[in-house]
Amino acid sequence: MRQKILQRWVSGLFPLALVVSIGFVTGGCSGGLKRPLVHPVEGRVTFDGEPIEGVGVSFSPMVPGEGVAAFGKTLGDGSFRLTSTHGGLAGAGAMTGEYAVMFQKFIDVAPDAVPLQTKPAAADATRQVPRWFSRQETSRREGVTTIRYVILGLLPEAYAKADTSGFRATVVQGRNTGDAFTFHLQSDYEGPGDR
Repeated sequence: MRQKILQRWVSGLFPLALVVSIGFVTGGCSGGLKRPLVHPVEGRVTFDGEPIEGVGVSFSPMVPGEGVAAFGKTLGDGSFRLTSTHGGLAGAGAMTGEYAVMFQKFIDVAPDAVPLQTKPAAADATRQVPRWFSRQETSRREGVTTIRYVILGLLPEAYAKADTSGFRATVVQGRNTGDAFTFHLQSDYEGPGDR
């Protein structure tokens, strides 16, 4: 008789212990990485009037503590979607707030493959514009071989800094898209007074 009572008592505890342990496990999981509350941000970047692929787009909060940085990269049609740092889901968006917007694009080429410095402008073939705006020679090791290459910056350097990019954006609740998130970059841009 005692054994049956003990078995019932133990069998009654097992489901309770299971529920409690599941609660600890799921509770522990939800206390993990805290994701920022974001809103979708979709935009577009052009360069000399044409969509440009592979541009890193960075949103940096204008007011410290209001919002977190967000980033994206343009596709072939110049479109991008933002992802917030600090645990944001890919392409989910940015927190509400005021942002400085910056742009960078780099390519790696072999030293003997660096393109000529100028090319005809997209809108005016009689005008020459730079093909690249910064150049850094470097190398990397691959096994016993040292590979030399050149990193070329394909956008004017002023676009890469918050105080000289000349672009600002306001992210609000809901979907953020349209003209306010369309950025037209120019190859002859030198700073904020130049737009």
